[in-house]
Amino acid sequence: MKRNLLFYGTTDYGEKLSNSDKTKFKELKEGFENIFVLSQGIQKNIESEYVKVVYSKKTNSQLLNYLNFYFFNFIFFKNFIKENNIDIVSAKDPISAFIPTLLKKTTKNDFKLIIEHHGNFIDLLLTQKRYYFKGFISFVLKLISNFTYQNCDIIRGVHNDATLLIAEKFDKNYIVFPAWVDNKTFISKKLSVPRRNVLFVGNVIPRKGVLFLIKAFEQFTIKTGYQNKFLIVGDHPNIDYSNICKSFIRNNKINNIEFLMKKSPTEIAELMNNSELLVMASSFEGLPRVLIESGLCKLPSISSNINGISTPFGFEGGTMLYEENNLDDFTSCLKKFYEDSSLREKMAEKSFSLSVKLSGEGKFLESWKNLESILYER
Repeated sequence: MKRNLLFYGTTDYGEKLSNSDKTKFKELKEGFENIFVLSQGIQKNIESEYVKVVYSKKTNSQLLNYLNFYFFNFIFFKNFIKENNIDIVSAKDPISAFIPTLLKKTTKNDFKLIIEHHGNFIDLLLTQKRYYFKGFISFVLKLISNFTYQNCDIIRGVHNDATLLIAEKFDKNYIVFPAWVDNKTFISKKLSVPRRNVLFVGNVIPRKGVLFLIKAFEQFTIKTGYQNKFLIVGDHPNIDYSNICKSFIRNNKINNIEFLMKKSPTEIAELMNNSELLVMASSFEGLPRVLIESGLCKLPSISSNINGISTPFGFEGGTMLYEENNLDDFTSCLKKFYEDSSLREKMAEKSFSLSVKLSGEGKFLESWKNLESILYER
């Protein structure tokens, strides 16, 4: 029996599905009757042979749209569940699960509720941008999270240790597997020219440690005379932090750092295949998709030694680890990496092997069918 699956959260798919999203939903459609996405925004709905994306539209105000989606969308959500005979709801985070939980508690709906756990959602949210009344917002969100976790059917995480803590706290079943990685786009290519440049992929925010990486790169180039570029790819949601990073580059007259802003998956894959090293300085990660993507492109990496990265990427992948926020340790890893060609080759192969193990052909659907089996086990 194939079931109807709904993804509920504020993921923006735009007005047209990317090739990567088409591939993801095509794979999932093999195991489910129908797939729906319910998000918020003012875009037109998307309807393809693999998925239907519906945007809950209210105003041109992003803040009001978010408030409506998270807290005042009950009737719309209720009707959507009934009209489309939804069997499984996957909430993007514990706050997105608020309305689905209310519906399960107040009406006779027997859909199964999954809450996705990609790390400490509240901390991640509050450190992305500047917020007023952070203490009060954090208190309210914790109350909501406790309510939704207590009433969900299963928790789907990306990192075993972090997910286990939540599951044990609320006495819930859980399953762990990576977020979708497009193994059709992120593939290793044989190039006629040598790989060059150091690459960072992610939002330019404090949690990602971009300023630390810029300082470390400057220190490394001064010591070694490194001539290639440091390419920083990603959005700049925290303008104040972005300006601090740019001011540091300008004040110290660093010439070989470039901000490339947000890129498509295809463009990122191309950059990964042309780069010689990926670097990270995160203070927290769940199971970073960028390390799986880079691994599929046989791109080695150096990262801070934190949960979500040390295992499995440092333990069995091609990621060299350094002590978090330790400039000397980081530059020492860079020096070691560039001085040993056999080490570089070994790291590239290990990163590829681990990424295939985590997100190879058919792995995403297989994981979702395993989750479904747990939900409906007798």
